[in-house]
Amino acid sequence: MKNEIDIQRALKVFNKVTQYGEKRVTSHEGSNSIYGDGYHLCGINAQTDHDGYTIVLSDAQVSLTVFFHNKYQFDYPTNDALDNFLRRFTDVESYQVANAI
Repeated sequence: MKNEIDIQRALKVFNKVTQYGEKRVTSHEGSNSIYGDGYHLCGINAQTDHDGYTIVLSDAQVSLTVFFHNKYQFDYPTNDALDNFLRRFTDVESYQVANAI
């Protein structure tokens, strides 16, 4: 499988996860990570660096890092894990907010 993705779709998923997802606070003690607190929705985690130029979408096995100018990098152990991760995008896209007006 090619490592190609529609970046606009990934950004829309990121926005929906950060807008409607559950906030997750990460421990900053002894952490070298540039990413701070994040959000979780439909099995997808979303984090960003302090200036918002780099975002990360991830699940338990796969991470997608989107850099400035829409460059991106996947990290995954198997093609099945990547396929499962990308299927979760559809879950996020179809997520309906309870009690929406």
